[in-house]
Amino acid sequence: MQFLGIGVFIWLTATIAFRLIGQFLLDPTNLVLSIGLFLATSLVMLIVVTSVYLWQQVKSIDRPKTALLIALPGMLLDVGSILWFPTVFPNIDPNANILFAGLMLWGYTSILVTGFLPEQ
Repeated sequence: MQFLGIGVFIWLTATIAFRLIGQFLLDPTNLVLSIGLFLATSLVMLIVVTSVYLWQQVKSIDRPKTALLIALPGMLLDVGSILWFPTVFPNIDPNANILFAGLMLWGYTSILVTGFLPEQ
């Protein structure tokens, strides 16, 4: 249950960040910025989620399940963020909704992949 809570916390933190500064991060006309954002998302998720594994002493065998529990709340909650994108993120160009949706899929995939990385 605690990993679901961590997932909600990660989702809430990211949602608040995009609500505050998303207009500077999501520009569908800026390919370099978009690629950088996708790479940074993977790196941040790798650091955050593997840190959770270490902090909570999650065994290798349990990491795929833990990754799922961390990713699942955000995946469900971001359905609303994507469906009501202009309302949730009025500061972001509505044309960036596809970029945002792709970034969310990328971020949750990054979380799930951490569950299968070898333990360090």
